Amino acid sequence: MSYSFRTGPRFARDLPFIAVGIAGGVFAAFSIAMVAAVGQRRGGEEATWLHMTALVAGTAAVLAIAALRGKHPTFLRPMDQGWVLSIVAATFAALAIMSVRGIAWYYLTSGLVSVVTFMLMTWLVVRVNLAFFFASNTLGTVFGALVMDEIGAFGAAEREVSAVRIAGVMLVAAGVVLVRTGK
Repeated sequence: MSYSFRTGPRFARDLPFIAVGIAGGVFAAFSIAMVAAVGQRRGGEEATWLHMTALVAGTAAVLAIAALRGKHPTFLRPMDQGWVLSIVAATFAALAIMSVRGIAWYYLTSGLVSVVTFMLMTWLVVRVNLAFFFASNTLGTVFGALVMDEIGAFGAAEREVSAVRIAGVMLVAAGVVLVRTGK
């Protein structure tokens, strides 16, 4: 028995949205694990700085590309211009690169992964309700965190996935279904 996307059961129609929410959560867990690793090495202030400079560089680059393709943001002039946003992106990218001294270069990607996370979040929230977004995103974040713990991502202590932890993920998954189908 097959269902079309538009006429099938609600859960089948929601699967792409659930997948986007989960993906956003997994990306968030990855990014948070990277920020925590930098924080262990350099302190929370520097970890936040590194993450935010890369995040601003990535966001400005996305906006610059959109503006250069003719879709200008509704910012005040001159911040709606692609060339200005390109300068902002380049400036913050340079600040991020200068700040990465003493740690692996790939920690810069935490901010870029957050750009993707925020874009997925915005795409999803405007298409479904806020509770559904948070439920599916939380499921992805919890799942991603379990994987990060299992492998000891970025030098963190390894923590095995246990039956109790899997049961916790299943409760969150049940919450996603209840949030979307509950009345």
